[in-house]
Amino acid sequence: MQALARIHGTLLPLRLLPTRLRRFPVLRYEVPERDREWFASCRIQQFARFPWVRCDALRAVVALWLLRAPSDVRMVTAALLAALWLLEVALRSSLERDTQTPGRRLNWIRGVLLVRSLGQSIVIWLLVTWAVPGHVGPVMMFVGASLLFDVVCMLALPFVGLLTGMMFVVSLFTALIVRPGAHTEGLLALAALTVLSLQFAIFQLDYMFATRSLRTRLLATANDTIQALLTQYDEHGTDWLIEADSKGRLQNPTARLCAALGRSHEELDGVPIPSLFEPGDERNAMLAAARRGQRFRNQVVPLCVGAEQRWWSISGCAMLDQEGAQAGFRFFAQDVTAKRAAEDRVHLMATRDNLTGLVNRAVFTAQLEQVLQNCSDGAECAILFIDLDSFKLVNDTHGHAAGDAVLTEAASRIEGLLGEETLAARLGGDEFAVLLWNIIDPSEVERLGTELVAALSQPIEREGTVLPCGASLGIALAPQHGLTGEALLRAADVALYEAKSRGRGNSVLFHTDLLSELQERRKLEMDLRVALERKEFVVFYQPLVDIRSRRTVGYEALLRWNHPVRGSVPPSVFIPLAEEMDLIGAIGEWVLRQALAEAATWREDLTIAVNVSPAQMRGDALVPQVVSALAATGVASRRLELEITENLLIRDGDAHLRQLHQLRSLGVRIALDDFGTGYSSLNYLRRFPLDKLKIDRSFISDIINEPVSRAIVESVLALAREFRMETIAEGIECEAQLAKLAQMGCCHAQGFLFEKALPAWRLPASDRRQYHAA
Repeated sequence: MQALARIHGTLLPLRLLPTRLRRFPVLRYEVPERDREWFASCRIQQFARFPWVRCDALRAVVALWLLRAPSDVRMVTAALLAALWLLEVALRSSLERDTQTPGRRLNWIRGVLLVRSLGQSIVIWLLVTWAVPGHVGPVMMFVGASLLFDVVCMLALPFVGLLTGMMFVVSLFTALIVRPGAHTEGLLALAALTVLSLQFAIFQLDYMFATRSLRTRLLATANDTIQALLTQYDEHGTDWLIEADSKGRLQNPTARLCAALGRSHEELDGVPIPSLFEPGDERNAMLAAARRGQRFRNQVVPLCVGAEQRWWSISGCAMLDQEGAQAGFRFFAQDVTAKRAAEDRVHLMATRDNLTGLVNRAVFTAQLEQVLQNCSDGAECAILFIDLDSFKLVNDTHGHAAGDAVLTEAASRIEGLLGEETLAARLGGDEFAVLLWNIIDPSEVERLGTELVAALSQPIEREGTVLPCGASLGIALAPQHGLTGEALLRAADVALYEAKSRGRGNSVLFHTDLLSELQERRKLEMDLRVALERKEFVVFYQPLVDIRSRRTVGYEALLRWNHPVRGSVPPSVFIPLAEEMDLIGAIGEWVLRQALAEAATWREDLTIAVNVSPAQMRGDALVPQVVSALAATGVASRRLELEITENLLIRDGDAHLRQLHQLRSLGVRIALDDFGTGYSSLNYLRRFPLDKLKIDRSFISDIINEPVSRAIVESVLALAREFRMETIAEGIECEAQLAKLAQMGCCHAQGFLFEKALPAWRLPASDRRQYHAA
């Protein structure tokens, strides 16, 4: 207790010192973040270089020899040293295996060293405590050597080294202080001085190690970079030094220059410089600058190397002797053939379509303006605007490579039908244009348009696959349809639009009535874009009736557009327009949610059928939309029927098949609408997960008086039974049709005989849940 009191009294003045005086600067090197892992490896390698395992074994033997303690203390000490040594062996083994990242291995090393230092500190304390007066000197020498060894061993781990030194100092001086006759104040001062010295020495050594390692690495990296650049230049450089005498003759050609020109040293030595290059303005400009004795730069000159034309960029100046007279010339040459070719390609790309080789829109427009200005009084010019009908289908179904093949073949067919005074261009995407001038007979333009449509409608065969092809074409004549290029292009575009609206595969000559029709369509498009936002759409519901019982088993949701000015717009008008404008996805999702929300108020045994456009099946949006709508409304998935068309089956069939299987796995039923009117086959019925076949009204209307229609219906019903599908007949308008269908075995029916499509508020109350609950 007296010793502790003396220690406290000695430390008290130190505690009263100003904070700034009690701080000692730590010299450290901050390693950049990108080098942390590498520097951790350097620390590990530096630590691993020291033979600390063997030295600690020797130190343990010396410590046991110096220890003058009872046998039981010696045995415990020996066990402690043996455990520490085994821990070090395990550490050494883990370093050799290299199974961890440098950072984790470094943390493992620190942990082991701290445990080792604690154990060694205990041994030092025992050595000093039990040292007899005659052995204090050897013990102190042993402690000092151990401390010095650990400082050097841990120079790459400064904090661990400092903690180890502090443990040793605390153990040593604590043991000395408690010895009889110890001078506590002096020992404490010496301990503090030792710790400060250790701190300075360890961090100074670590700073030197870190800076040396980092600078060595930077130097090695710089040397590698310089060497790589030199090697690259030596192997792939295209620069040469050319020297000529005062008469312009080549002197001392280098081996690389000889190799570049494909000639030997003997052939080139003394050759006049002008003979190396092709005659022309470029060579004359270079020689004129050299004769004037002026510096010149980047004179591009052509030359032939064998049978190949090359382009060199020459920079040079005259060489003067001691008197200032011209003694020769020095040129620096660089091969710029690749750059010149790239510039030529850029120029070509600026005027030509890279895929088809036709001129682009800019060249076509400029030529059109020039033709309109130079067109003679008795002649006309014309524009034929062409759009490929099946290009998007080919792209979506067969990929972009097939689409490129269609564009290339279309360009070839167009050029193959053109004669003189014509120009064909690709304006972008699948749009082409043909310009004709000095036309004497305008009927020849219409004949050419018909021939182009016929030629572009022939299928294209690629790698064993037949790709569909087709075209629509609009024609505009000048000066009748426009006096400027912009007006003429707009007129041809309007005619093309009309050709596409007629069912595609047509050629249409512009007339003024088309403008008013186009304006009317544009207005309809603008109104359609905001119809959903303005809540102009409404869903009607047509009953689906069981033929035998005449009981309503469900409803089909039918979209209607109540235009504020036009009134009711037929679905046959706005649905195709919505698909073209890419609005059908949002509209279809709204119909799905609206129909399910209404169905949630019906009896549980009533189904709801919703039509799905092929455009809604593109991508993967439909399945999440169905899941979200079912979850939001709480309608059982078995009550929902999605009606698809036959055209959907042939477009990207694998992707659609995957989505239909996902919907079926949810419990949603799939019905094939308008069966028999499209391109369906038995293979589609086999591959696709269908639950119902819907017989088109065109067959039902003639089922009584037309044997062919009746035979078709019977065949469809037989197919449905074979594939275990339910059947629905559309357009039932009389009892005779219904009786005939019942006789044939049809399951369900729709039509005006039962009820036309009704708004939700007019549906029978008996079909609602509240009615039955009451």
